[in-house]
Amino acid sequence: MRRSVLRFVAGAVAGVVLVGVSVGARADSVGDRKKALDREIAQLRDELEGTSAEFAEAAVTLKRSQAELSDVRARLEAAHEQVVLAQRRDAEAASRLAYARAEETKAQRGLDAQRTAREQARAAIGLIARQSYVDCGLTGLSLALQSDDPDQFVDQLAFAGTALQSQAGAVRRLSVQEAELRARGAKLTAVRAEVADLRKQSAAALQARRSAEAEASAAETEQARLVARQSTALAVIEAKADQEKARLDQLRAEQAELQGELAARAAREARKHRGSAPPPSSSPGLLGYPVRGSITSGFGLRYHPILHIWRRHTGVDFGVGCGNPVYASAAGQVVSAGRAGGYGNRVVIDHGWLAGAGLASTYSHLSRVVVRSGAVSRGQLVAYSGTTGLSTGCHLHYEVLANGKYVNPTRYL
Repeated sequence: MRRSVLRFVAGAVAGVVLVGVSVGARADSVGDRKKALDREIAQLRDELEGTSAEFAEAAVTLKRSQAELSDVRARLEAAHEQVVLAQRRDAEAASRLAYARAEETKAQRGLDAQRTAREQARAAIGLIARQSYVDCGLTGLSLALQSDDPDQFVDQLAFAGTALQSQAGAVRRLSVQEAELRARGAKLTAVRAEVADLRKQSAAALQARRSAEAEASAAETEQARLVARQSTALAVIEAKADQEKARLDQLRAEQAELQGELAARAAREARKHRGSAPPPSSSPGLLGYPVRGSITSGFGLRYHPILHIWRRHTGVDFGVGCGNPVYASAAGQVVSAGRAGGYGNRVVIDHGWLAGAGLASTYSHLSRVVVRSGAVSRGQLVAYSGTTGLSTGCHLHYEVLANGKYVNPTRYL
């Protein structure tokens, strides 16, 4: 017994869902995964019918936690990838910004130096102009023209030309420096624009990194919460497993006791009708529907997903809410009405000899019993549906017994 529970525990820890395949492997969208999970949990509740509410809820919690944990782990993996990407982009943006700032500083120094050189060139031109005017300029040319001595004329003219050439060279240098100054100014403006843009990119990259880190942290916290919830559910399941097996044994004993009583009543009816012919293979319409609702869980064998045992679902379940009217399927005598162990509140009606068999019907997990004894007619209100006893939710568990043996109710409805 304990080994089967431990196998279940090991499967759960490994992330294996209780029934079917992983929800995440079947559905792409969150909505689809939720719908699929809800269907699987409904199926799980059906399979756990007859176990205690605490045990069933622990199993449902475990299954839901496993599915959610799978999603959170995928989310955490994606978040970690985003963190790595955001960190890389943040580092790249910071590196580009640092380089651009260095270029800005360099461009500013170059611009400042060019401005100094321009001012020096302007000062030199001014000095040359003044000296040229005073020393040679028009005065030098006039002296040269007025000179009678050819050698003196040549000397005066050469001196004036030298001064003019020096001034022209300084002007050309100033022109080059002005152009260089404009170029450096344009470069500095472009660098500053790039720095401003990179600052925005760096800020955005930093924010993206922080957001990714926050998402990863939130996913890690959620993962820890789900793991803790899963561990708690596993502890409940392991602690209660032996009790649940005992409950199922008790339920089988209760069923056997009822079967014995109804078999004896059927035998008396059979003697009255001179024989005990086997029940017909089918007799549709012989019994009326006990509630206005559809069958959500059929008759037959079920596999217990935790205890790893096969057991028979001895009736059918009608998916109705708590408090819905429950009607007698046919006329008969109330055999019992009230608390019946794992069945919760139950009504048992003996319909007597019908279609070659002693038929009886049971109505379980009732919220309230209306008729507790005596004769009832077909379609008479006998109780209201509920979720008492070992039930995992509001519904009506309906059984039919022929000669004290459980048969598929749909053969007679």
